[in-house]
Amino acid sequence: MKKNLLLLAIFAVTFCSTSFGQWSLSGNAATTANFLGTTSNVSLRVRTNNVQRLIVDSIGRIGIGTNTPINVLTVKGAGSTPAASWVAAGAPLFVGFGETSIGNADYILAMASNASNARPVFVSRRSRGTLAAPTALVSNDFISSNLVSAYDGTTFQNPASIDFYVDGTPVAGSSVPTRISFVTGGNSATRAERLKIGSTGDITISSGNLSVAKNSSLKGIVGVNGDTVSGTALYVKATSLLDGIRVADPVNKYVLYASKSGNDQGIYITKTNATSTNGCITGVGTNFNIGIEGYGSKGNGVYAQSDTIGAALYATSNKSHGVYGSTGSSLKYAGYFNGDVLCVGGSYQTSDARLKDNISDFGNAMELINALQPKQYDFKKEGNYKLLNLPQGNHYGLIAQELEKVLPNLVKESSVEINNPRPVDGLNTGNTTATTVSFKAVNYTELIPIMIKGMQEQEATIAKQQAQLQQQGEQIAALVALVEMQNPTSKSTTSIKLSNTATLEQNIPNPPVGNATTIGYNIPKGATKATMVIADVYGKQVKQINLSNTGKGQLKVDTEGLSAGTYVYTLFADGKMMESKKMEVVSK
Repeated sequence: MKKNLLLLAIFAVTFCSTSFGQWSLSGNAATTANFLGTTSNVSLRVRTNNVQRLIVDSIGRIGIGTNTPINVLTVKGAGSTPAASWVAAGAPLFVGFGETSIGNADYILAMASNASNARPVFVSRRSRGTLAAPTALVSNDFISSNLVSAYDGTTFQNPASIDFYVDGTPVAGSSVPTRISFVTGGNSATRAERLKIGSTGDITISSGNLSVAKNSSLKGIVGVNGDTVSGTALYVKATSLLDGIRVADPVNKYVLYASKSGNDQGIYITKTNATSTNGCITGVGTNFNIGIEGYGSKGNGVYAQSDTIGAALYATSNKSHGVYGSTGSSLKYAGYFNGDVLCVGGSYQTSDARLKDNISDFGNAMELINALQPKQYDFKKEGNYKLLNLPQGNHYGLIAQELEKVLPNLVKESSVEINNPRPVDGLNTGNTTATTVSFKAVNYTELIPIMIKGMQEQEATIAKQQAQLQQQGEQIAALVALVEMQNPTSKSTTSIKLSNTATLEQNIPNPPVGNATTIGYNIPKGATKATMVIADVYGKQVKQINLSNTGKGQLKVDTEGLSAGTYVYTLFADGKMMESKKMEVVSK
């Protein structure tokens, strides 16, 4: 019996030591299977002096100084239980809380060392990819931000931050260029970048004011986009004894160099003296230097506008040209005037033979003139065309696209940049970017020699035709007289046949009935031109009809408008008279 009880006691001790082992205060020989914690849905709590100091809740959140951790690690130094609004969206790794006294929420890194490069370091690291496989960032990627959040009585606003960005392309194993951005505002919607320090050291003030306060070392008042004058980037207040800005001679560099973009003027100067006639800007070029030079790489080199009776641009010279303009572009003009041009003196164009090559006569001017199509029209006034200040009323001229088909060298493809007029005060408060208007222009001046040549050709043609008509009239008169002498009583069948190769029949009916009669004829083959001429007994031609076919044909003649009397009709072939017959016309 005693032996059995002893065996039972040994078994119980062995069973308890293997099944219900405990962590020893002096440590345990633990294995990877051992752990300190709970196996049920219960938080693990750590106490000292019988006061709870740390908790690991059932889902793994750690709380120090609090029983209700709200993220991976929550630390509360003092105070009440935080409201839910204290934690931003997302799952932050660390949240710290403090209340009541200054310093209760401070985060302090401290270090002591004799090494010059030793210091507390707060490191923010960022990559693309994953924690296990990071990849390089790209330009403008965020690296880190220090964001401040302030309570407005209802919710927390995020009005300011210091942001770090990648400022270029990273070089593997070498560098990641980085810039710092200082952002301020009233909330996340209104905050904006105010100051930027680039990776190369450039400092940019994106918005807001930078002021230089007046002190004894400053002469005058200086403000850079500051409080001195609202809306002015740099304001220098001069006095009657103190120049505004004076720059010493930089020899081969600019005295003043400025670059700008946007719509407003680069330099704006105004004078308020009502009696002064001196210019707002005066440029004095001694020797052969230019007084004022304007250059526009794409826009106007010089733009002048007047809102009074004075000229927008006034130029005079005692020994040379008042105004000189030139252009190196075939699409542009040395001078462009938006409106009528008045010339008190003469207007000349270069035409000296010494300036010309390949001089020769030209013909067929009338063919060119007949191909032209003069039109009557009004100019458009809507859209961008109103900027051209086109003439009012009805006008006459040629359409450039039609003229281009006949005389392409007299048509020029053109485009002009029109600036909107400045306000009366000259300040540019709106969009004054030049508007480009494209169109075709016509060189009417070079049409004048063509018209002169055409008139000369026409005069020569008229003189030749008059001589031919006179000769034909004399021939017809002689024929009529010969017919009358040979057969003075015949009125319907008399004819004179001058060639056996062509025939001409008597008109039927004769006299015509109802102003209509038909003349039969035969034109020999090989003839290139045939004409029927009707003349009165005095040889005056009253009708001339071109015949287009050879061989036999019939010509229907309308005698409307012919007075009663005797007429002679004659067939001509290749300029030669073939045959003539008489035709009687009676009164109706």
